Amino acid sequence: MTTTTSPANRQHVQDALATFVESDQNDNSYQYFRASDLQEIDPQLSGAIIGSHLPTIEDESPLASGLIVERYTDANCGPTLWTVRREEQ
Repeated sequence: MTTTTSPANRQHVQDALATFVESDQNDNSYQYFRASDLQEIDPQLSGAIIGSHLPTIEDESPLASGLIVERYTDANCGPTLWTVRREEQ
């Protein structure tokens, strides 16, 4: 296991995702984001760290925290665009 793929870094990515969702003041059902958006929340996260964990987080969604992460594939929009939302209860 490399530093990039460590469980501690994965938790940092998940925490940044939760903070990102909670920061939505418009109460949207989902939000678009790129790795750079999570870097703004947690400057300790690099694009490599975020990029190494998002595909796994997507595969394991919904997470215990209720977050669902999906790759946005409807358009050719440059760097990978993702969506995050809370699981409906």
